[in-house]
Amino acid sequence: MRPVMLITPPMVQFNTAYPAVPMLAAFLHRHGYDVAQADLSLALALRLFSPDGVHQIARALRRRFSTRRGPEAVRHFLAHQSRIEAAIPRVVALLQGASMDASTLATFDNLPQGSRFASMKGLWTDPDPETLARHKSSLFLDEIADAVRAGLDPHFELARYAEHLASPGDYPALARALRRRPTLIDRWIDDLAESTWRQHRPAVVGFSVPFPGALYAVFRVARRMKALDRKLVTILGGGYVNTELRDLTEPRVFSDFDFVTYDDGEIPLLRIVEHVIRRRPLSRLVRTRRRLRGQVVWHDDANAPVLRHRDRPAPDLSPLAVTGYLAMSESPNPMHRLWSERRWLKLALAHGCYWHRCAFCDTCLDYIKRYDPADAGTIVGWMETLMAQTGLSDFHFVDEAAPPALLGAVARAILARGLRVTWWTNIRFDLAITPALARLLVRSGGLAVTGGLECATDRLLALQNKGFDTKQATRAMAACARAGMLVHAYLMYGYPTQSVQETMDALDLIRQLFACGILHSAYWHRFALTVHSPAYHQADKLGIRLQTRPSAGFACNEVAFREEKAAYDPAAFGPGLRRATYNFMHGVGLKAEPTIWFEFPVPRPSLAKDFVKKLLCER
Repeated sequence: MRPVMLITPPMVQFNTAYPAVPMLAAFLHRHGYDVAQADLSLALALRLFSPDGVHQIARALRRRFSTRRGPEAVRHFLAHQSRIEAAIPRVVALLQGASMDASTLATFDNLPQGSRFASMKGLWTDPDPETLARHKSSLFLDEIADAVRAGLDPHFELARYAEHLASPGDYPALARALRRRPTLIDRWIDDLAESTWRQHRPAVVGFSVPFPGALYAVFRVARRMKALDRKLVTILGGGYVNTELRDLTEPRVFSDFDFVTYDDGEIPLLRIVEHVIRRRPLSRLVRTRRRLRGQVVWHDDANAPVLRHRDRPAPDLSPLAVTGYLAMSESPNPMHRLWSERRWLKLALAHGCYWHRCAFCDTCLDYIKRYDPADAGTIVGWMETLMAQTGLSDFHFVDEAAPPALLGAVARAILARGLRVTWWTNIRFDLAITPALARLLVRSGGLAVTGGLECATDRLLALQNKGFDTKQATRAMAACARAGMLVHAYLMYGYPTQSVQETMDALDLIRQLFACGILHSAYWHRFALTVHSPAYHQADKLGIRLQTRPSAGFACNEVAFREEKAAYDPAAFGPGLRRATYNFMHGVGLKAEPTIWFEFPVPRPSLAKDFVKKLLCER
């Protein structure tokens, strides 16, 4: 029997294995199928960051530019090509975890240094030679990617490729891009697709696409593999499909993919494999679309079981060379370093979100609305399995919001079994996050938490149905920070009815949280209205007028809207909010008026200057 193959496409991430494919592989293994895995995100990164990759990039750039012409990133790359080729093997080895002596680490001071190094000058103060070498190596790789983007392929980034092609409401833009003359990155993707197929020669290939930035590449890979084997059965699924392709009716998609699956992938994938390999009837397919006589049809066996989260096996990472992943260290911010510097083993404590009521969230979708936790014993058993498979002990619990009671139970189970692990996760900053719980989490290996503070004012938190106010959120963050965990906040601006004053008050709250040492990192997102959120169905309540909904034939998620009584232009505020928070993360401007970060007049905050400090003194 030829194996089933599951693929993580370019470009998802290359610091650790994305969890979807190992989870699906483990489930198919349980049912007796031979499953091969391939991480083409890592494979493409290693092709790019190699002496031959650098040589090919330089040759392609020289066809277009001289060393004195072109964008700065291109000029820097071409001027230092020979040094970059010579240095890149030891740079990759260091980021893959190779140990190096002091004399070798000292050579990283001599890496070619372009604009990325200049922008970070003075911000990195850690004196450890290996830490500094990792940081310089990461910026070195970033500058190679900058040269590719500036000189060869404007759609290329290290964590996404041609992301804009995944968002239109119709398919033709993607189809045109796939037919264009291939770029160097395209040719590498095609080569990886061919070599992967020739190595395994599978009967079925499944692709998991978590983000829009992986869609273009997955179509290239599937198309190339089908050109090599006309009988090959290809399957498309993953988080992007579950969110944006729910109303798919575009039949041309099925020239590259025989089946498209939705929501939890285990049962749909198993039923397709059983159909292909064991000739089980199509009537048994679950949450699956295919093309029949030129039309897209839907299959969903009503008698199919629902897989409980507790019944999943531990992900199967054994076929993946986990030591091959690159632990990048681009930012001096401790939280950002934590995310990228380790090879995190990813697990979910529960399926779905225990709150699932936020107005802006995709609460209509199964992966949010259907809450189904595993028990602590099962979760820690998964952890032990992954530790045995990989030799690693760093975990990322990938929940939408980790349930506090379950987190506590997992922490106690970790301690009871004597496991030496570290972990981080996403939480809600609500009343259940107490100082006692936070201390327990730290004792079990908790390093950091992230959570949504959104618009960070009480009126808007209530409007968004967050279930907590700024005082409760501040106390939760303080509990975690005082226990010894890093804290990151996801922030939002541009929410309907938000005023300029509320925006400035939110920014001042963030300043105070940083100044008091209970917030270590934050990022502002502009509000996006999606068709799966309660806000979409509350347009009248929010005073917004929906623009034309994208065609349901292909991608459909974000919907343009116009606020009928808009208090301000959110686009104008984004740069100032991001500039301020970037400086706060580096300890700059914590005592200054938040108005200094904007290039136009804004009101002073109305929040008490000691709001956070007073709150932290309360018992």
